[in-house]
Amino acid sequence: MTVSAISHYRGGTIDVVAPVAKRLKAAYLKHGVAYRLSRFQTGPNAEDWFVVVQYANETAYEKAQASIALDPECQQTFAEIAKFAKRISREMVIDLDL
Repeated sequence: MTVSAISHYRGGTIDVVAPVAKRLKAAYLKHGVAYRLSRFQTGPNAEDWFVVVQYANETAYEKAQASIALDPECQQTFAEIAKFAKRISREMVIDLDL
């Protein structure tokens, strides 16, 4: 079953976040990881960010985590994100095949 990490971030404008997110998405794709970025438009989290990172299965998740930890491009991008955004939460979910 597919495994997804769902994260909520606060901080950064679209002009700041989008270019960094594009670089991270490209880096993740090299590791077989899908990346989706959305922005809350309403409610108490308006203007915050919603990120979904998806792995084919638990084995793929573990393999990707190990390789991403050693990838300087990913690590540099994480450091850049930390300059303007704070992660509020991160949840791991198992996607159901319906």
